[in-house]
Amino acid sequence: MKKLKMKTCGAIAAGVSMFASAGAQAAGGAGTKFLGADFSYNGFLRLEAAVKTTSDDNYWNQNAYKFNGQTIRRVAGNPVGGFQMPLAPGQAIYDGLGLDGLPIQIRVPANGITSSDSNRDGVPNEHSFVNYHALRFEATPTLAWGNFSIITRIRALYDPGGAGYVDFDPAAYRFKNGGIKGGLNSNYSVKPNYFGYRVEGNSNPVPLEFSGRNYLVDLPAFFAQYQQGPLTLRIGNQTVAWGQALFFRVFDAANGLDLRRHLILDRAIEEYADERASALGGRLTWQATDQIVADAFVQKFQPSVLPNPNTPYNIIPSQFTIRDRYSQYGYDNEINYGLRVKGDFGNYALQAFAIRRFNPLGTFRWTRSDVNQALPNDNALGAAFNQYCNLVLGTGGQGCGPILANTPFEVAPAGVFSAEEWFYYAPAVRVNPVKALNSAINDFAASQQLLAQPVDNTQAANNQLDAFFIAGDGLHGHIERIYVPETLVGLGGTYVTEAEPGSIFDQLIINLEGSYTPSKATAFSGGDDLSQRIYKTEEFVGALVLEKYQRFSTDFPATYLLAQYLYQSKTDLVGRSLRGYGGRPGSNPLPSFIGGQGTQPQLPDGVTGAHYVALAFLQPFPNYIWEVSAATLIDPRGSILVQPAVQWKPQGNLTVNLFYNYVNGHLFGANPNNTLLSTVSFADEIGIRLGFQF
Repeated sequence: MKKLKMKTCGAIAAGVSMFASAGAQAAGGAGTKFLGADFSYNGFLRLEAAVKTTSDDNYWNQNAYKFNGQTIRRVAGNPVGGFQMPLAPGQAIYDGLGLDGLPIQIRVPANGITSSDSNRDGVPNEHSFVNYHALRFEATPTLAWGNFSIITRIRALYDPGGAGYVDFDPAAYRFKNGGIKGGLNSNYSVKPNYFGYRVEGNSNPVPLEFSGRNYLVDLPAFFAQYQQGPLTLRIGNQTVAWGQALFFRVFDAANGLDLRRHLILDRAIEEYADERASALGGRLTWQATDQIVADAFVQKFQPSVLPNPNTPYNIIPSQFTIRDRYSQYGYDNEINYGLRVKGDFGNYALQAFAIRRFNPLGTFRWTRSDVNQALPNDNALGAAFNQYCNLVLGTGGQGCGPILANTPFEVAPAGVFSAEEWFYYAPAVRVNPVKALNSAINDFAASQQLLAQPVDNTQAANNQLDAFFIAGDGLHGHIERIYVPETLVGLGGTYVTEAEPGSIFDQLIINLEGSYTPSKATAFSGGDDLSQRIYKTEEFVGALVLEKYQRFSTDFPATYLLAQYLYQSKTDLVGRSLRGYGGRPGSNPLPSFIGGQGTQPQLPDGVTGAHYVALAFLQPFPNYIWEVSAATLIDPRGSILVQPAVQWKPQGNLTVNLFYNYVNGHLFGANPNNTLLSTVSFADEIGIRLGFQF
């Protein structure tokens, strides 16, 4: 039993020790008294940066959008016949709709309604030199009175912006079509907000956090701890880290992730130590016997925090406004709770958990824009629709603004301009472009008032999309983020092998972990169509983890080795339904700069099961002045993240870390919309940390 405990804890602590040596932990203040308590502290001051190594920029953002400066041929469809055919030259736009009695007839120009957009409102493609740079301060003061203690972790970051970044400025477009409005507390109508987390109706949804465009100050740990015999009680702001693994989170399901700082591209060996989102709550641990421990928690639900639009690590197209309903719909009053039991029995260990939680990623679906902005009258289609809204729908001279406010779309500059863009970006986020269009029509009566009709093929979808994009001179979509409760149960087992001492098979730690969610909501409602229907599915997740310390030389400390395999039955590693995988962007029925063959796009056809492999090692040098490590995440369908790293400690309180993130989302010509890591394929970079510990 002692051997198993020592070995398991030692292996699990590898990442924690690396985080400590990188500057997160340093002893200080020992023996000091304050308010009658034993007072100790540790902390660090660190400069962090991620320097780009390629010219690739984040194409989810306005300044690196794939269609900036490109000429795209657009063809407006005829609503008569379900947009199957383009509007004919010279045709009255209302012909066949029973609206011939309107006082003004707007006719299609002689050359038809086609349009070439060459600049997306002049949004330039601009290159940034860095993805991230910030000054970080952390301190962990502790006060202890016998069995009672108060533990605090203070974190402060400042990102000066400016140098190295090229920020998109919505204010430059404020005089075109009403500008970009977005939702309440929107980050879409202002310059990029690096750290501020805003939700609809609440500008400060995270307790014990103060954040803004350039700064973040918070208390990720602030709790009181009481120990009495086998019981330990913690009350306050804290995280629950039941699982510790690279990239995978089978047992690590209690808390969401805060991805604002460096996404998941920090040092993987640290095992999400900086990314777990804290929550207010209580945790009780009971060491029932020497072999059995039970651990339970109850906490306020806190969602994962995603990067804001147009920031370096944003992963949602900035042409779509996310309306986070965390506070508006009362999710900030919900709780999560769970229980884990673990037993160590010689070379074996068993554990089981059950968690009832709100999925911290949330589910995204279409929502009303609530933006009353008429279509522009400087094009035939926009003028025709506005006339129709005024005279037939009775909008009192406001054009189609009041109707559009009840659809998921907003007339605004720098939006989506063509069906080509729609069919390129929808599969890239794992959404079915035709089904998503139909959801925006079927689920919103106002869309149908504007003559939009559900379609059953890509040709009709192209024609209809181009008609509305031409009429609006670009449109922004509005999507709400809601949160769905779910129950997870899991089982795990560990075995420590015994073989010839010193051999590779001696003291090898084998972990098997599995979880089952009977009703899991995926990242996109409907699975892949953004409909109002919340698609739920049962999910099986299984992981095999092999870890070991192996000494290859008497001159060097032991090498830590890790190999992991993960299987997920219905979603990918970040929660997207596998139904949305496999779509390929084609080109518009007329030639364009992407594809160029006049082919129709291939719609997503889904895949069966997701498989991932992670490999890592850590090798300290003699005297622990140098350490080298590497971590790799592999999606066998054709993507990879490789992160080699080196650490140098020239003296006890100084630490230098360098690591390189290489991301390839389409290995060997794989379809990028069929692999996990294509979403962050822009993030090839060198990470730098210069830390001073105290």
